[in-house]
Amino acid sequence: MEHTDIEKLRRQIDDLDDQMHDLLMQRVSLAEQIGQLKAEESGQNSSFAMRAKREIEIMRRLWNRHKGSMDKYVMIRIWREIISACVVLQAPVTIAVFMPERGMGNLEIARDYFGTYTPMLSCQSVSLVLKELTQGEANVAVLSLHDDKQTCWWYTVAQEYKRSVNVFLKLPLTGYHGRGDGRSVYALSKQPFEESGEDRTLLVAETDGTLSLSTLDLLLKAGGIATNAICDSYMPDMMRKAYLFEVEGFLSDKDERLNALIEKENGKITMLRVIGGYPVAFF
Repeated sequence: MEHTDIEKLRRQIDDLDDQMHDLLMQRVSLAEQIGQLKAEESGQNSSFAMRAKREIEIMRRLWNRHKGSMDKYVMIRIWREIISACVVLQAPVTIAVFMPERGMGNLEIARDYFGTYTPMLSCQSVSLVLKELTQGEANVAVLSLHDDKQTCWWYTVAQEYKRSVNVFLKLPLTGYHGRGDGRSVYALSKQPFEESGEDRTLLVAETDGTLSLSTLDLLLKAGGIATNAICDSYMPDMMRKAYLFEVEGFLSDKDERLNALIEKENGKITMLRVIGGYPVAFF
């Protein structure tokens, strides 16, 4: 190929870069208009513009229509930065991340999804993460399982005094294709989890200690609650036992089957609480 041919292709790339940049600026302008409309509807500036349902719809659509040599995971990573930047324009976003030690991966996973330049607060304990979310400047919390022996965050969230926060994402959304060394984390906010069409629900079940885990799982399934996995367990005291179940599909905290099962077991099941959920990764 002659040098003039290379220069011609480079000029075409420059033209495409300008077009892509113009489109990006248009997209930002539309996102700002949406933010203004949200503020007008609520009568004040929106305190949380992130909508996991809407974002997953965008990414599923782009994933399915993508063609060519560029890796789909790279394409999604680019759009995560674009979406995150547009969300921050509508309302400030600050992420409180459980990060007791460097290199554990939680911060990297959070940045891959919520954006490289989104403010992150590294917290040394689960309690501090939840405090930043409920009382501090953070509007998203990122927590992992098994890493803090002092506080079981999902059990805490299930208690009445913490019912204001919900899980809305499980990350990395791209499976383990990205950073994080094979670990996964959960993202929480004060917004209710929205059904996206293909979801998993997180259900906290507490017993008086007389039911085995296998019996509890069978009772849930018999009650119409399609448990998919047991994510974690916890003992609040010497008697009671609590479990974090993953349930297939979307389950509302007001689902009548939950109270019906508690009443049927006559005190053996002491609590059934939905603490949110997440869209299923499509990669």
